Amino acid sequence: MPDDSQQAIPAVPSPAAGTEPYEHHIRLLGRYYRQVEAGRKTIEVRVANPQNRAVAAGDTVVFHDRDTGRDLDVIVERITPYPSFEDLLSSEDTVRIDPDGLPGELLANIRSIYPPAKEALGVLALAFDHRPARLGRPMPMPPMQYAQTVPHHTVYGCLYIRDEHDRPVQLRSVYGSRLWPFPGGNLDAPGEDPLQTARREAVEETGLELGLDTPKLLLTHFLHAGPRQPLNKVGLIFDGGQLTADQLGWIRLDPAEHDMWAAHDHATWQGLMAPRAFARLDAIERARRGEGPAYLITHT
Repeated sequence: MPDDSQQAIPAVPSPAAGTEPYEHHIRLLGRYYRQVEAGRKTIEVRVANPQNRAVAAGDTVVFHDRDTGRDLDVIVERITPYPSFEDLLSSEDTVRIDPDGLPGELLANIRSIYPPAKEALGVLALAFDHRPARLGRPMPMPPMQYAQTVPHHTVYGCLYIRDEHDRPVQLRSVYGSRLWPFPGGNLDAPGEDPLQTARREAVEETGLELGLDTPKLLLTHFLHAGPRQPLNKVGLIFDGGQLTADQLGWIRLDPAEHDMWAAHDHATWQGLMAPRAFARLDAIERARRGEGPAYLITHT
């Protein structure tokens, strides 16, 4: 919908593309601008004066909000001429013209803005999509400089595996508090993603190739930094599936990292694990069964 002043800024060559396509500026009343801003209004109605007839498919249109001065750019998808507003409204989707207006009142609203002499010039449906037309602004700072301004974190990936009785299988660490982790580890190899890390670590820690298909992501785990962990940490736990007794029999531990592996029911694991560590195991199992959220926050 046009505004009530019918003001527009003359078209200028687009700075992003030399002399073509052209850039056209149109002022809208606030309510119509907000419809465009929200992605709901995608057709603008105009009379076919020489300035508007100069708009072509592929051109840039910059809409200006008369109330706030904000602006946004779109790419013209098509321009369709009609002899009258009545013909236009009978052919176009009126919801795309004024999503909040009543269809029965739209014709009267438009004709209250444009006198008959203007409509006699012919009318145009200017359809546009949501592709950006102009180049984006430069980022506030180079990526490497920005990286120094945000908290750093580490990432881990691991595989949740179970035996034939659906009992979780874990490895006992030789380090620190002798925790019981799953096969997996920190993402510390260049170019790896968390699933690749989990697969590589599983081979190194157990001798088994696990998660070879595309395993389901069961849990995203965020650990806050604390006295024992100076960086925030994000973990992705994937479903490594069930392993047969024969497969489990092929486990070969790396004694530099683990000295035991075990498969226990949840009650047994709860007695063996620290509360925070068991909370992760419990969250993973509940997520696997579709009984709980797939996001866990741990404060260290």
